[in-house]
Amino acid sequence: MEIKAKVTKPESIVPVRALVLPGGGGRGAYQVGVAKALLEQGIVFDYAFGTSIGGLNAALIAQGDLARLEELWCSIRAKDIYHLPSPNTIGQMVLGHHLGILDTHPLEEVIRKEVSLHKLKESHTKFGVCTTDLCSLQTSFITTDDIISTSELVDVLMATCALPMAFPPRQLHGSGLWVDGGLVRNTPMHAALERGADEIYMVLLHPEQINVCPANMFEVIARCLDIVLDASARKEIQSAELYNRLIADGNIESRGRKMVSIKVFQPHRQVSTTLLEIDPHRSRQLVNQGYAEAMEHLLDFREAGNPVNKAKAS
Repeated sequence: MEIKAKVTKPESIVPVRALVLPGGGGRGAYQVGVAKALLEQGIVFDYAFGTSIGGLNAALIAQGDLARLEELWCSIRAKDIYHLPSPNTIGQMVLGHHLGILDTHPLEEVIRKEVSLHKLKESHTKFGVCTTDLCSLQTSFITTDDIISTSELVDVLMATCALPMAFPPRQLHGSGLWVDGGLVRNTPMHAALERGADEIYMVLLHPEQINVCPANMFEVIARCLDIVLDASARKEIQSAELYNRLIADGNIESRGRKMVSIKVFQPHRQVSTTLLEIDPHRSRQLVNQGYAEAMEHLLDFREAGNPVNKAKAS
């Protein structure tokens, strides 16, 4: 999908670019393939913003570890991310002492091992995620500029990945119950607009068309979450379209702002993986699918007369 915007600028000026990665659980490997294609084409990002699994992907991309991210996706399984509840956990849930069905300690170990606050602080690509507090209903956008320790970074990433009911919420600075920000704002596009992005590359994780009915209760729940995430993403896209229209019409409130080119990538065909299914074989297929479809999309974009400016060689 393409939101066209007329932007006139000298060829020598490299646009400010933002990579925006929403949530979608086990389908997150698709984003890795798209990012791989974009970077191979010389499209370097000033910002990498995400929500939920998109936040984790954005973190490793921002710190320059895309190859390691692909390796992780093509080797980990669901058991490396979460464990099914033990009888003790079920008892704690009944008593209200545990607020998530699944044990996410394995995910926390992966984050501690793979994500580096030092790399993120030093990177040219600025990183940020969305998370929502169940207590205050506040949705916050948090960047590495706001984070001062590795423990804080882990808390933020665990919070943005905390799918309500499935994963337990996380406290930030000792307060609140912070969860996946995708329930309110699945794509942090607004943050990219506020920071002056000229080009936004968004990678959605639900297919353009779905024609398969859920076959069991688990799939019904997953499909309901898909509907929420899809509605949130579409709202963000519509807001961006309105943003460009106001500028094009010379609206007084948009004075001094610039139009933004927004490219949306998403699976062209049905994806046979739900939010909590993580399998190396399927993930490899999704990486390859994301790469191939992104290359096709970029070719279509160029053939339409909209060349993509590459970053200058250093």
